[in-house]
Amino acid sequence: MARLLADAEPGEPPSRSFADAAYPLENRLAGHREQDDVAAARITRDRRTREQAIEELDAVGATRRNALETIQDMIENHLEGLFSQIGAAFNDLDLGSGSFGAKLEHRSVRPQGAGDWHWQVTPRWKRSRTGGYVSYRENANSAQVKVHAILLVLAALLADNQSRGRVLILDELGNSLGETNRKDMLAALRDVARDQHLTILGTCQDSVLADAADVCGELLWFTHASAADITNQPTTVWAFDSNGERTRLTEEWIIAGRSHA
Repeated sequence: MARLLADAEPGEPPSRSFADAAYPLENRLAGHREQDDVAAARITRDRRTREQAIEELDAVGATRRNALETIQDMIENHLEGLFSQIGAAFNDLDLGSGSFGAKLEHRSVRPQGAGDWHWQVTPRWKRSRTGGYVSYRENANSAQVKVHAILLVLAALLADNQSRGRVLILDELGNSLGETNRKDMLAALRDVARDQHLTILGTCQDSVLADAADVCGELLWFTHASAADITNQPTTVWAFDSNGERTRLTEEWIIAGRSHA
């Protein structure tokens, strides 16, 4: 710029080109060009590293999804097999009690990926020889629903090959059932307990005791004399099976509380 002023004619403004005017900016940008090149190289390298990491994670995710689907397939097949076995036992018990057949409908509501898994299971049975299968949700007499509820529990035990030694507790055993239904249900309980080698404990009203005595191995009779009594009357025990030693072993526990009555 100083040279332009020196070479100019007196009284005339110096002439300047665009390149002359842009030179300071070009010079400044040139000073930052090297830094920009370094930053651009770093950004490119980081992008490649991130892309590679994403590709690796996608590969791991795909492997995990495949493994999850395989495990879910195994679980689904296993449960479907169990429900099928329970349904078959349910039908056999129902036919054995003189009814017309029963089944267990089941449907898997499988999650997308890892999530809550729901199974929709509906017991159904026939009310007549020529009728269709009726859901337990439809109106029916309470005795019929109760009988099939117990049969379904027994069917689950029959389908389980590891039920030996377990204990099943049933409340209000045989109550609200007619004589035929009550005897059929008690007989089914006896057969399952014997075949599966398990113990079934059932509470019942006095009106059921006579029928229960025909199928059980032991009766415990609890007597509540009046509302004024804090505890029951002394427990009465009858044993019907051949294992007399078991009865003698429980004698001490049965009479232990009598001194506090």
